[in-house]
Amino acid sequence: MNADEKVLLDNVFAGKPGAFEALIERYRALIYSVFHRPPFHFPADYMDDLFQSFILALAARDYRKLRAFEGRNSCSLATFLQIVTTRFALDEKRKWRRHPRGLGQGSTDDDELSVDLADPDAEIPDEAMLEQEQVDIFHNLLFSLEWKRISAVLWVFRDITREEIAEVMSTSRANIDALYKRAKDQMTDLYAQGGGASKSRVSDPEVITPEIRAYQEALLRVPSRTLYQALLQPDAKNRALLGLVLAEYPRFRCSKSEIARICGQKDILEPCLDILGEIAARVGVTPASPRSEPVVSDR
Repeated sequence: MNADEKVLLDNVFAGKPGAFEALIERYRALIYSVFHRPPFHFPADYMDDLFQSFILALAARDYRKLRAFEGRNSCSLATFLQIVTTRFALDEKRKWRRHPRGLGQGSTDDDELSVDLADPDAEIPDEAMLEQEQVDIFHNLLFSLEWKRISAVLWVFRDITREEIAEVMSTSRANIDALYKRAKDQMTDLYAQGGGASKSRVSDPEVITPEIRAYQEALLRVPSRTLYQALLQPDAKNRALLGLVLAEYPRFRCSKSEIARICGQKDILEPCLDILGEIAARVGVTPASPRSEPVVSDR
């Protein structure tokens, strides 16, 4: 450990104002370089969250990880941080594989993160049930929010650029960033308070009428990217979100009250049929005659 590194760490451990921030700023590029390099390959929209999680871990328990640095064998602080960051990234990668998006249950453009799931290598007979429970918790939390925040989260998780989301929602890129952050913060707070775990998500017969089901079955055959292009029209606002939730209903299983919050009205049938008909026309599909069987497919 050289003298400069010792002074920097001593200031951090002494609680000097701005010392920890100065340390992070000095090694910011190094930390990000670890997250970006193989074999991690985290999605681009996940990098900032990953960085913030690492910073919190580094500062936890009175900088316990930093205090482990002793500078032996001419090891520099940069090398030490590279090792710590790599270990953190490996742990996050293991968690990532336990998310639906990491398990390969969907492409990188059509799955959202959930809270952490059980270890897939562990001998847990009801693992599939546990995984579905975590997905349900995530969606219970997400769909309790106001529609703008739901929209920001779902479109960001589908690798749609903030600029395009802003155009659809008739707002600024900065406002989309703010909506996304507030949504995550609000969901974290709700989860800490015990929210989201009260019910399993099931199809709501008040949403899945025969007419709506016929449209959904037709749209399930449309590639995700084609569907998103049809939905992401300038100034579409909550109509784009409503269309996404209905077209991919087997994934979300929203209740009538959740759909009503997105629609902004209690009577949901007319706006739902309207947006589904609009999407179907754009992608060139025609729904079959309504049937009574439930939709069981998933995208």
